[in-house]
Amino acid sequence: MKKFARQNGFSESELLRWAIDHLDSAKILFEANPRCFDSAGYLSHLGIELILKAILLSGRNEFPNEHSLAKLSNLIETYGAKLNFTNEHKETLEVLDSFYELRYPKTLNPIEIGDDDWSNIEGLYKHLISNLPDQIQQDLRQIHHTEKGNRLLARRKKGI
Repeated sequence: MKKFARQNGFSESELLRWAIDHLDSAKILFEANPRCFDSAGYLSHLGIELILKAILLSGRNEFPNEHSLAKLSNLIETYGAKLNFTNEHKETLEVLDSFYELRYPKTLNPIEIGDDDWSNIEGLYKHLISNLPDQIQQDLRQIHHTEKGNRLLARRKKGI
């Protein structure tokens, strides 16, 4: 399986910056309109996936080209890190794993999703962030949310 490593330009802080942005966007979409729930679910999956990959990068200097949250979580624990998931966290992870399929229309066996999913997703998100190693948490506090991927994020005036 292909692996991504620090030497390829990946860092925990960048992975987490993108994860936080995806999860903040998911929250907005869950609150906006039921039409947006599929996008919110997919972004939630992606955000949690990136947090798990940041944890792997921190401990192993690499992470696999894997999208299953269950497999990524198991890999983290195989390497000796403790995620300290409650049963609710594990159930949320399972639900989120199904949300990966929301990236395409699925009319046979459609995936259930609703705005009530957000509270469990947010609980898992906060749990993972609060259990990151101290150095990564310190790096997170230093993040400027107007800078991302070597770009400056700003609104542009029309006509410029």
